Parts: sequence; C-alpha cells; structure tokens
Amino acid sequence: MKPNTTFLPPPLLALLLPFLALAIASPQPPLVSAHDTFLIPRHTLFLRQATDLQTFNGALGGVAASPITNSGDSKRPFAVDGDTFPDFKSASGRSCDNQKNGCSEAANAQGNKGTTTVSDCDKQKDQCTAAQSSAKVQDFTTGVASTNIGPDPAFPDFDLICDA
Repeated sequence: MKPNTTFLPPPLLALLLPFLALAIASPQPPLVSAHDTFLIPRHTLFLRQATDLQTFNGALGGVAASPITNSGDSKRPFAVDGDTFPDFKSASGRSCDNQKNGCSEAANAQGNKGTTTVSDCDKQKDQCTAAQSSAKVQDFTTGVASTNIGPDPAFPDFDLICDA
C-alpha cells in the first residue's frame, strides 16, 4: 500500500492554489487609494533625482541647450551629445557651447540679419553659462526638492509638483 503524502484534500488544494501563487509573488509597491489620499499632507516635500542637469531653457534660433545626462561611467558621469566629462563644469560648458554653435549657424543661415544674430547667440551663451554656474543640482546623486502644491485645476485627479 502506497503512503498518502497529501496533507490537504485535492479539492481544497485546488481552491487554495491561486492564493498560494499570489502569496509567493513579488510584492508590489503600496498604493494609496483615492479614499486615502487625505493621509498625504499637501505641500509635502518630495525628492526626485534629476535626469537632465541642464537648467537653461533659452532657445534662440530654435536651438535649445543640449541635455546633460548620466553616462553611467563613474569616472566620466556627465554626457552631452555623446561626449562624456568628468565634472559638471566641463559638461555644462560643452552644452552651452553646442547651443551657441547651433544658434550661430541658424543666424548665419539668415545672413546674420534676421531675428537672431551671432551677437544675440553670444549673449545667450553668457546667460546659459551663468544659469549653469548657479544650478542648484550639479550631480546625479543629489535629490531635487519638489513640493506638492495641490490639485491641477485642469486635471483635478493629478497634483502639481514644483521644484523647490
């Protein structure tokens, strides 16, 4: 006679199997239901990591400053248009230089007499450089402080989050 090694009757085991699969699955991040959103105080300070350290948003001639992104290389962590740099200052300088070059090309395409001139591009480069030297975040490890300022009037299901 064969010994019975089943601890639960097969019909009960069949009912419990789906629940056992859920119990051993990877845990999901906790969700806050719409009913419980009152538990999160408004104006809560959040931290997020920056993915683009370029803070200058001028774009004369339709040319924006190149993003400064994380290269993934710990020795040269800053990337601008495919080139990597060991420090923020070098990367931000390249980003502003690339913008100036693109702006100057656009100005020269108009004969340097259109709405944008090379002189305007030079001034914008100075503004870009100044903005980058005073940037609050100059690395990829520092969190960016953000504040929840409340529901978006156009989309009340979403909150507006602003950098502090």
